[in-house]
Amino acid sequence: MSLAGLDASRFTRATKIIVVADVVESVRLMERAEQDFIARWQHFVDYVHDLVRRESGKWHKSLGDGFMLEFTDAGGCIRAALAMQAWFARGNGELHPAQQAHLRIGAHLADCVADKYDIYGSGVNLAARIASLAGPGEIVISADLRRHLGELPGVQLQDLGSCHVKHVKLPVHAFRVGAAGRAPVVAADALDAHALRATVTVLPFAANGELPRGVSGETLADEVVAALSRSDALQVVSRLSGATGGAATGARYLLTGRGRLEDEVLLLYAELADAQSGHVVWAEHLRGGNGRQSTLDPQLLSRVVVCMHAAVIHHEVEMARGRPLPVLTEPTLLLAALGLMHRLSPVDMDQSRGMLEHLTERWRRHAMAHAWLAHLHVLRLQQAGAGFRGHDQALARAHAAAGVQCDPESSLVLALDGHAALHGARNLQSAADRYAQALSLDPEHSLALLFRAELLALQGAGGAASADARRASSSLALEPLRYMYDAVGALAALVHHDATEAVRLARQSLERNPRYLPAWQTLVVALVESERLGEARAGQQQLLKRQPTFSVAHFLDATLLSEDLARRFADALFAAGVPR
Repeated sequence: MSLAGLDASRFTRATKIIVVADVVESVRLMERAEQDFIARWQHFVDYVHDLVRRESGKWHKSLGDGFMLEFTDAGGCIRAALAMQAWFARGNGELHPAQQAHLRIGAHLADCVADKYDIYGSGVNLAARIASLAGPGEIVISADLRRHLGELPGVQLQDLGSCHVKHVKLPVHAFRVGAAGRAPVVAADALDAHALRATVTVLPFAANGELPRGVSGETLADEVVAALSRSDALQVVSRLSGATGGAATGARYLLTGRGRLEDEVLLLYAELADAQSGHVVWAEHLRGGNGRQSTLDPQLLSRVVVCMHAAVIHHEVEMARGRPLPVLTEPTLLLAALGLMHRLSPVDMDQSRGMLEHLTERWRRHAMAHAWLAHLHVLRLQQAGAGFRGHDQALARAHAAAGVQCDPESSLVLALDGHAALHGARNLQSAADRYAQALSLDPEHSLALLFRAELLALQGAGGAASADARRASSSLALEPLRYMYDAVGALAALVHHDATEAVRLARQSLERNPRYLPAWQTLVVALVESERLGEARAGQQQLLKRQPTFSVAHFLDATLLSEDLARRFADALFAAGVPR
């Protein structure tokens, strides 16, 4: 910190051990039992004041639901931190998990500037960032502080390696500190797993004339509800929980419609409205298959589900536009981030990342925000193309692991963790294991099938990959990801030596999202193998326009294809004019 232009006599410089501690989810605890929490906190603060005096420390200031301490002795700092965690552990022993309070602590040896009011400096800020690395009931310290520690009998130190923290450009080497054998984790089931989903109520469809035998407006609505119940983004609110309106049921969106039979074909009109404003966000006339069937045509049902998801995500992106993050609801943050990240422009991806990081700060133990953050960093890796970017690698793995720790029974979270293992760590076996876990929980989970199709294609199993890609597409709900489904299908077809189908699907992917670099690579190779060299050269020019540093050597360095496939693709890229 520069003192230029200031009266330096009013400041002193010193090296201090700074400890920052706060209570995890204090707002939730306060809302649940305000007086009990305040009483516990006051008793704890009294305890800490006595404790830090015994350990040559100093209470510096209160931070609302936390505080900052100073220490001169590294050993005293660690003893005090362990004693504080033990105090909370004793108090939590007789409480229900939802009532338990957990402290997280970060400590750093920092160079500070002090005056009579406060202490300042980047090192003080870094101590707070290091505290953000700690989970509930954990202590994390910087490597700078670790170097000043002597032997501490009975204390376990775990090297966390280089960790990326918010608003700090360079990674921070950190260590987790804890009594041997202790790894406290707050139960994930204290959270509502569906809390970040947008809610929708489906009302019975009206009959605008004759309907198929055995079909009513109720049964049409019931089939839509059954399909939506498998969604990872929307949560169906029962229409029986309130009156006939979306606002009455507490739902964000309201789906209505009407159906009629015409020339043996079911005609369906569906309308999705914002339940608060009444504005229609999507409406469409749809035609089904054989109208004499007693159930909705699967393609018609799929179309309704996909259109609903696309409309909701687009609406949430518009709702978030230009508004500060703190005023946005959790579903808006999640769904708008999902929509923005898949536009693949740097500006949109940065905005998406900010939304998801804000969401993880609000809901530190919710798996969904972490899982989609991991996916965002995988997308950044794929768009980097020529080699890996270590920052995104590390963050993809870290957020994916955090998601699994929060909810190890979610097919979506497991699938995204496998994808991060594949692209962030090049660990094909770990990815395969995660996809198997996800599909054991939900055999038709669309993203798990898609990612397994990609893995099979990379390993050369083109036929099995194509089959998985088709199954994945049949259950696709998240419309912004459709370009990825087409791109994986194209890769699978190409590996299976069906270059014509690969060209079709790759072009379809690029029509939906021309920024997706893996689809460009597949298209160029497929055109070469289709003996359409002129089109292949035009394709590689488009690829190089989007990624000027792309070369065959960079492709070989970055690709996850098996050795034989990598050579086959590299030869085709070179033939199309990609620099060696």
